[in-house]
Amino acid sequence: MDYININNEKLNKLVKEEDVLLLDVRTKDEYEEKNIQNSINIQLHDLLYNIDEIENYKNKPVVVYCRSGHRSITACNLLSIEGFTKLYNLEKGIIDYKL
Repeated sequence: MDYININNEKLNKLVKEEDVLLLDVRTKDEYEEKNIQNSINIQLHDLLYNIDEIENYKNKPVVVYCRSGHRSITACNLLSIEGFTKLYNLEKGIIDYKL
């Protein structure tokens, strides 16, 4: 496993302490309904086609999230293969997210 599972508490701490990319891999409709502030949306099935959009974060923390934490695991694995080194998976996704 080339990513670390984190919860809300760890996410909020990480965002305060570092320059973190928040990557939402849900559909555009899901993203527009509710998202984490300052996140960017690249749907899971488009991730490899749009990887250049986040290339600058290869060696910076990237927190990946989806609805419940399943698509984000797939995304973390894909990003790891592409050379991203500091990957975090928001364990229970946006369902469990609180500011």
